[in-house]
Amino acid sequence: MFSHASLESLNSHDGFWHRNRADCNPIADIVHQRPLYRNVGSNRVFAQARALIQECMNSKNPHKHCQYSRDTVLPLRVLDVGKPDDRHPTVKLVVNDTDTRAQYLALSYCWGKPLDSAAKPLHLQRDNLKQLVDGIKLESLQQSIRDAVSATRKLGFRYLWVDALCIIQDCDEDKRTEISRMASIYKNASVTIAASTSENAAHGFLAHKIQSYCPDYEVHMRMANKALGTVYLSAGPYEPDHPLDKRGWTLQEFMLSSRMLIFSDYELLWQCKEVDLRSVSTRGLEYLQPLESLPWTVFDNGAEPYFGNLEYDKLYLWKTIVQQYTDRQLTNSEDKLRAVMGITSELETLWRDTSIYGLWKKWFIDLLAWHKPDIEREESRHLKRAPSWSWASLDGVIRYEGSVSTEDAVVKLLTIQAVVLACRMMKVSDVAYDKIDKILEGLDLIDPFAELQQMGLGIDDLEYLLLGTVQTGAGSEEGVGLLVVDVGGRLYRRVGLVRFMDMRVWEGINRQEITLEPRIDK
Repeated sequence: MFSHASLESLNSHDGFWHRNRADCNPIADIVHQRPLYRNVGSNRVFAQARALIQECMNSKNPHKHCQYSRDTVLPLRVLDVGKPDDRHPTVKLVVNDTDTRAQYLALSYCWGKPLDSAAKPLHLQRDNLKQLVDGIKLESLQQSIRDAVSATRKLGFRYLWVDALCIIQDCDEDKRTEISRMASIYKNASVTIAASTSENAAHGFLAHKIQSYCPDYEVHMRMANKALGTVYLSAGPYEPDHPLDKRGWTLQEFMLSSRMLIFSDYELLWQCKEVDLRSVSTRGLEYLQPLESLPWTVFDNGAEPYFGNLEYDKLYLWKTIVQQYTDRQLTNSEDKLRAVMGITSELETLWRDTSIYGLWKKWFIDLLAWHKPDIEREESRHLKRAPSWSWASLDGVIRYEGSVSTEDAVVKLLTIQAVVLACRMMKVSDVAYDKIDKILEGLDLIDPFAELQQMGLGIDDLEYLLLGTVQTGAGSEEGVGLLVVDVGGRLYRRVGLVRFMDMRVWEGINRQEITLEPRIDK
């Protein structure tokens, strides 16, 4: 099924709309799409973007899902890029110690590694704060930040929040404080600018060389007047694949932003809580947004916490977030939980629930049933970061398949310090020979036996822990559980996930109380 048609001119290499070519095509009156206008830094494109922002924020008739009451107090620090009508605007850091209220934009971008090891990028530090308050030379900024300053001015805004210049980078206390505010910073920004195509802050995004778009099919059509028209068709919506979408921190920046201008592969894109991902032009490509969005009620302090959220939908949303997040990279693996803390804190309020190392109390048993794809298994765990039962204890991709339809294990105690379950347990070595081929094990580590040997344990020490049952595609039920090992004192460490195709293996086994191993501090 063709979902996009355009009078694309394949000989157009500069990315501009050649009216004399496309509009002279005999089919122009029928097909309203036109070649992409790819100069994302042009006044014309920014005028289209301003119109969309104004439509969304219209005081008389705003978008229903975008009209929530925001906290209009500026973040602690923002860049003042000058008033829109300033003839000679300057840039300076503003410390908001008087609760000044104003609209501001936020930047989502990739830092990347410095291209020149001899020249460090300008970041806010303890010893240059006063200097940046006095003023910042535009040429001292990395290109993506410089472009964001320009975009802020063109969009008619005065203030811009950029993490590198609004968080003191050599002060751990300030970083902790400001990271804890990330949810409100992106949530309350009027618009988030996403420098999606740039892998490095030094590259920028306004003058970025945008690749040519070549549709999938060229079709010639004979018109009623015998004239021959040409139309170019795409087989489906275009799904962007940006460098920015591969960075761990930017998932929450995307999910917490109510409005976004996305500098994409081919053109400038817009999305808000009312409008799905689209070109700022009415005649751009049709786009598919692969990322989940937070419920719009997250952004509305007056909405009922449970409005529009079925329990199944909430669980599905969180599993999707975990999968999309773990597909991304983090420069510092210790940020595993910090980089989604903004999302978690918002959902804790909305769902009236608590997340324990990335697993929600309400669905704890179900969320224990994550797994590592075989080709994504890790060499080691990070038990100082999170307990083995949490997906956050491992780097890389995590997957959920289906949901636990009937829970067999029961949570007796669940805190950040301890997890006690009443569950059925069975030694792996006790499984009858004719039942072994009905059990499928998915291991977390490349060499789990090396981990066992380090603890003075072996294969005979492994046990199965039954979580519950899942529905199969054939309508039957299979068991799902954990492969665990007692590391001492009846504290159990996860080794992997297990599927039981024949539940008769659990007949006659009673529940017992066991404790899952907590996070290791040392």
